Amino acid sequence: MTLKTAKPLLLFTVCATLASSAGIGLSSCGGSSGGGRPGTGGATGTGGSANGGTGGLASGTGGAVGTGGAPACTIPIAATALVCDPGVTLGGALITDFTETTWNNTAGKWGCGLTGGLFDYAGGKPTSQVHTAVNTTSHQLVLSGAVDPGDYSGGGLAFEQCANTSAYTGVQFTLGGTTGGCDVVFQVQTFIEKPKDASPAGGCTTGCYSFPQYKLPATTGVVTVKFADLTGGMPIGAAEIAKQMVGLQWQFQSPAPPPGDAGVQAGCTGIAMTITDVKFVP
Repeated sequence: MTLKTAKPLLLFTVCATLASSAGIGLSSCGGSSGGGRPGTGGATGTGGSANGGTGGLASGTGGAVGTGGAPACTIPIAATALVCDPGVTLGGALITDFTETTWNNTAGKWGCGLTGGLFDYAGGKPTSQVHTAVNTTSHQLVLSGAVDPGDYSGGGLAFEQCANTSAYTGVQFTLGGTTGGCDVVFQVQTFIEKPKDASPAGGCTTGCYSFPQYKLPATTGVVTVKFADLTGGMPIGAAEIAKQMVGLQWQFQSPAPPPGDAGVQAGCTGIAMTITDVKFVP
């Protein structure tokens, strides 16, 4: 199944919810209205469907609090529009490591230079839902939840600026925890496939959310995805994808049925995957 996006530009909505689990502070930011992926049915575990879900972002004006002498990064007010021709030039490879210098727990925003918020989305089945939260002790993004048979759900990082990543060849991140038995597909949100009615707006009017993607062969340890590894979706080709990146997402999909199982798919529960050290690869 595929999805798609369009060209305008918008403002992010604030959502930062603090929770506490086992004495560990978590901050979660859900998807904004109009930005969520429509429930159009489940992807199979074949490296499968792309989908949307544009996150709600905080428009906070305060900087993150630095600790241990580390300088805090000022979190700017969100731009009212995304501009992808070819987007903002990045000041460095690091996107976020969820430490105090690249994660503002009060505002629910990540980054330094390139900034944004968190989002999550779900497929069309009743109990498919993955939630995003930041563990401020271990400095990790946590994706947790479940996926029904034949369905999908996911979450990730929504950018407040369209990023010109033409100086880089891919994205690297460190994974841990468990996928609960799900297949995991990494997807790059692109301006051309993000809907005009999303927040912030993209450049797609119909058939949106068809993002370039890569089925992860490993779900623990350091993973590097080259732009050239991405397939499907729009735009086509590493050079064009690099000019209009507006988000990153990790999608959990129910696995393909085992051989001889008459096509019956299983769901996956107990998802608790961690992500940190998200950066571009020179």
